[in-house]
Amino acid sequence: MRKITTLLACLLCISSLQAANKQSDLKKKLDNYIETAVMSKDVVGFNLAVVSADDVLYRGAFGVKNIYTQEPVTSTSLFHIASVTKTFVGAALMQLHEQGKLDLDAPVTTVVPYFKLVDGRYKDLTIRQFASHISGMPDFDSDPWHHKEYDDGALERFVRDFISHKFLTEAPSTKYQYCNTGYELLGDVIAKASGTTFEDYVHQHILKPLEMNSSTLLIRDADFSELNSLHHKKDGKNAVHDIYPYNRAHGPSSTMISNQDDMIKYLQMYLNKGQLNGQQLLSPTAVNAMFAPALGKFDNVGLSWHRKEQDGQLVIYHGGNDGFKAYAAMLPELNIGIVFLTNTAHSPYHELADNLVAIVKASL
Repeated sequence: MRKITTLLACLLCISSLQAANKQSDLKKKLDNYIETAVMSKDVVGFNLAVVSADDVLYRGAFGVKNIYTQEPVTSTSLFHIASVTKTFVGAALMQLHEQGKLDLDAPVTTVVPYFKLVDGRYKDLTIRQFASHISGMPDFDSDPWHHKEYDDGALERFVRDFISHKFLTEAPSTKYQYCNTGYELLGDVIAKASGTTFEDYVHQHILKPLEMNSSTLLIRDADFSELNSLHHKKDGKNAVHDIYPYNRAHGPSSTMISNQDDMIKYLQMYLNKGQLNGQQLLSPTAVNAMFAPALGKFDNVGLSWHRKEQDGQLVIYHGGNDGFKAYAAMLPELNIGIVFLTNTAHSPYHELADNLVAIVKASL
């Protein structure tokens, strides 16, 4: 018996040592990649974390929040996460669906009666179709950040004004077509179904239970001492952009402000099948449904999350690009999550996403 106990202890030590070596190897590879392939490309500030369901395998903060003040980026530095915001919309929809307050396959008009297009097919468009970008709804083509709207009515007002004269550009459920406007509509669906504002619902039912205490959809509630500036090229040099991408009319599609610490919790919730620290935000069935191919046939998209295969590995992901670049991804077969945040418009986003996934996959 003593020999068996000793053997088990030795095996446990070997396993722990192997895990520590892998983590050390991952840190070396990621640090080297970021310094040589990211920061060398004139990226001002960059944040990266790699997590498992119950551990942080890597975290790094590089560069500065503002090129003029030279304040360093840290794990608490706040970034605009752009379209990664849409995954919070998806989580909120699934919560309301599980509570019986929403039927994802019901027409949007059952929740938002004012929804009406010139195109008569609007009557049958479902919440699920909008959440998976297969509604056929056209997207807006104007700059959403110049005309600031901060009041509670901004979201409904935008949706009403935008849709009133629109036709579908594709037959519903026949083609994937990324649509920010559909997510503005879904934000108002959440508001109407829950009886509060979209921002308040997400705060009370997602951010607060996960203790994502620094994250917010309302810029007035952000800690401005932690907020990154947006950088772009001006006359060939990095400069702080004079416009910050925030507008409540586009809250659901792209205005979440968050940081590395909080996004770690968010990804770990999914990796733990919808729960974290005793808080069950989504059922395992709901998480699986969000990651599954839309309607069982669109392999590139689930419900709010996107899907792809990279080197034989399924990647569930969402990116964001509104000057700030953000990327959140999960590798379900490894039960690993990756999130990076940048404050620089010319960050090599797609290259970063693919290369970071490849490095993590090869190291673990």
